[in-house]
Amino acid sequence: MSITFFEPNRSVASLTMAELEAFIKQTIEQSDRSRESSVIPSHIILDAPFDETAVPFWEITSALAAEVPDEIWATVPEDASEQGA
Repeated sequence: MSITFFEPNRSVASLTMAELEAFIKQTIEQSDRSRESSVIPSHIILDAPFDETAVPFWEITSALAAEVPDEIWATVPEDASEQGA
């Protein structure tokens, strides 16, 4: 199934990985920003297939977080979203 526009009554969770990738790719390509001013680096290939061997983001983040000493974590507010800057 090809997603050609956003269907507001359809949950993103109901999309297959291929549909979601196609939707994101199409959205990026239809952006009115030129490739030169895009936030997407020029070396990124939008047609590249999904890499099943890529390490998931959360595993990378968890590994990095595990390297932070406990005394540093102790200085982080429990709910930083409610803390003033």
